[in-house]
Amino acid sequence: MNKIFLLLIFINISLFSKDTTIIEFLNKNTDVMFLINPSNGNIIKANKSASKFYGYSLSSLHKMNIKDINTFTKEQVNKELSLAKTENRNYFIFTHKLASNKIIKVVVHSYPITHNNKKLLLSIIHKQSQTQNIKEFNKRLEEQVKIQTKELEKSKSNITQIFTVSTIIFLLGISYLFYLLRQRDKLSKDMLNKNAQLKELNERFELAMNSSKDGLWDWNPKTNEVYFSTTWKKMLGYEDHEIKGSVEEWEKRIHPEDKEKAFEDVSNHLEGKTQFYENIHRVQHKKGHWVWIYDRGKAIFDKDNNPTRIIGFHTDLTAQKTIEKKIEDQKEEFKAIFENSMDGIAILDLDTKFLNFNDAYLKITSFTKEELLQKSCFELTIDEEKDKIKKALNIVMKKGHIENLEKSCIVKDESLITVNMSITLMPDKKRLLISMRDISKQKLIETQSKLISMGEMIGNISHQWRQPLTVISTLASSLLVKKECGILEENDIKDSSEAIVEQTRYLSHTIDDFRTFIKDSQSKEDLSLVRAINKTISLVSPSLKNNYIQLITHLDDDININGYENQLVQAFINIINNSKDALKENIADDENKLVFIQTKKVKDKLIITIKDNAKGIPQDILPRIFEPYFTTKHQNVGTGIGLSLANDILIKHHKARVKVINEEFEFEGKKQKGAVFIIEFKEN
Repeated sequence: MNKIFLLLIFINISLFSKDTTIIEFLNKNTDVMFLINPSNGNIIKANKSASKFYGYSLSSLHKMNIKDINTFTKEQVNKELSLAKTENRNYFIFTHKLASNKIIKVVVHSYPITHNNKKLLLSIIHKQSQTQNIKEFNKRLEEQVKIQTKELEKSKSNITQIFTVSTIIFLLGISYLFYLLRQRDKLSKDMLNKNAQLKELNERFELAMNSSKDGLWDWNPKTNEVYFSTTWKKMLGYEDHEIKGSVEEWEKRIHPEDKEKAFEDVSNHLEGKTQFYENIHRVQHKKGHWVWIYDRGKAIFDKDNNPTRIIGFHTDLTAQKTIEKKIEDQKEEFKAIFENSMDGIAILDLDTKFLNFNDAYLKITSFTKEELLQKSCFELTIDEEKDKIKKALNIVMKKGHIENLEKSCIVKDESLITVNMSITLMPDKKRLLISMRDISKQKLIETQSKLISMGEMIGNISHQWRQPLTVISTLASSLLVKKECGILEENDIKDSSEAIVEQTRYLSHTIDDFRTFIKDSQSKEDLSLVRAINKTISLVSPSLKNNYIQLITHLDDDININGYENQLVQAFINIINNSKDALKENIADDENKLVFIQTKKVKDKLIITIKDNAKGIPQDILPRIFEPYFTTKHQNVGTGIGLSLANDILIKHHKARVKVINEEFEFEGKKQKGAVFIIEFKEN
């Protein structure tokens, strides 16, 4: 900047101090200008040229400090001030950073002024050009030449040599200047690249830390200052400003029971006893609950083996600890079930060798623990059922589970008991879990119930046969009388024979139904529920007729299930017999005695309702009707096993849902009330 320009600046300063304000001067001037507070470096005012030059808005510049723009360190600034004084310069050369992060070299002229009774600096800034660099170098070179000239004048000799040296120095200087300029450009590019790389690394680190669920901490053991990452603080429910950078922030939040071990592990690592610091402890959350933390880190040591820094991470283990607690509780629960269950529970290997069992299993089989550990499940199975057990195990290996498997079990005294068992393949795929119940008494009850039903049906059948037998006897006697009287005709023989055949067919049909019922099938089959109901009706209808009970059916819908037909018939008979007994007891012979059977399909389910008009079941005993041996009838009439057995057959063997309610309804214009058995089956 030439002397004329400087003179104009001073004239302008004089003018605005008198005739105009400094703010108007800045706004009107096209040069880049700042008003700066010299005490702290804050930018008080900047003009539009400054905003355009640096790429910041005026509002942003007014919030900035000159240090945000000037990239020189404090030492570099002092050095430049000293150099300007030495070189008798009224300007300074700095490097400034633009909003685009570009670094440029600028020439700064600063003048002290007073504005609003405050001492400020007026800084006028220009970008330094290559020409200015050369001029600056030439100026310094001229000074050197002057010094050399003075020396030449003093010595009055070797002028040519000095001129040559000066020329060489000048040429070398020019070369060096161009070298410096090239180096400057290269350094600027390198610096920009390094800054870009550093920015990318910082962004990558920030992204990694923000994406990670782990909290970072960085501790200086000498000062006890700690950097806690945002994630570390949020893990405990805090915002950044709520936790200071001190190790006490961590110490005061550790659970009292965990503090001693955590401090011990830290101390051992800082003393070099462990390669890493690791510890699991609880830290208190802002809301008061405890957070389980997996804490680990590693220290950095100086040449004297003193720790200078330790960096580590916090991982929230609360969810894992909750799961572990749940698993532990489940283990305890399974242990309690295993030890106290009334059912026998045993764990076997894949060769069915016993590995463990509960006391109930020992009680059922009568073996001692030592004896049973020497045996396998196959040794307790009769030969006739070993193939059945092998097939069941194959199903378990494929599907993982089988239930309601009935077998005969050989106990210690070589006697047989009937058991119902479920087999499950355990998660490790190497062991089997068996749950076994002795159902010998239940099977006896079922047999007794079936014998009772058979006895009643035999009575029904004998009553039912009387009419067809009477018809056959009458027809046969009629033929004999007609023959003796000589009035027997061929049509008489034909008609009587057809009638006798029809009656014998009816008798044969009742025998088939009875034979099917008493046949005890051991394997499940696909069966029609309506067909099972019709078989039931064929067996109970004589008994219902004998007691003047009207059976009304609406069997419009049907599904197939996989089950035991005879068992289902037995269950339906027991429910209908319960209605029959209630009707006999509660409804007079001259009143309507009604039993309704209806089927209704809803999606993939069939709902069977068996309803009577026997005035319903008292509310106080309604919840107990399926209990074994519970009966409201006289001891000579009821055993209390019919409904209980029916419930077991439907629920345990056929996975049905059974519900009993009392219902009021209307039939033929008359109000009725009775019990309704609602049985829900799911289609195969």
